[in-house]
Amino acid sequence: MISLMRVDDRLVHGQVAYGWTSNVDANVILVVNDEAKNDKVRAMALDMAKPNNVKLYIQGVEESGDIIKKFAESKKHNVLIIVKTINDAHRLIELSDGVVKQLNIGGLPFQEGKQKLMDLVAVSDKEIKEIREIEAQGVEVEFRLLPRDKRRTLDQLMK
Repeated sequence: MISLMRVDDRLVHGQVAYGWTSNVDANVILVVNDEAKNDKVRAMALDMAKPNNVKLYIQGVEESGDIIKKFAESKKHNVLIIVKTINDAHRLIELSDGVVKQLNIGGLPFQEGKQKLMDLVAVSDKEIKEIREIEAQGVEVEFRLLPRDKRRTLDQLMK
């Protein structure tokens, strides 16, 4: 089962490893990031950041659509998917044929050309367009840093 997909540029860290994993009762974290997949040191650091009772898999974007579909059918796996960018989330949602129902956006730092929506979340016009496309595919998109935070939509944050 897919519990949640989260966009967080830091991938696995304290908020994800303990806050979100326990909140969605995940026993698997699937990091989908081409750089992390190809960097053994980064992969080791991500593995050390996760809870001991949770399995970690690190895969590239293009190969992960079928993996996500298999996890969606699984009865014994409760999966938290972590991606680094909205673009990666958008691509994965397309590749996984509609099995992702919810997208949490919680870690996109401010950079030039982006607008701040909330603390630790800033997006470009291109990313806003991609979020709208994701929503049009029937995926519920929410913005929250921590599980205890109030859920916000893009429309609420753009006011």
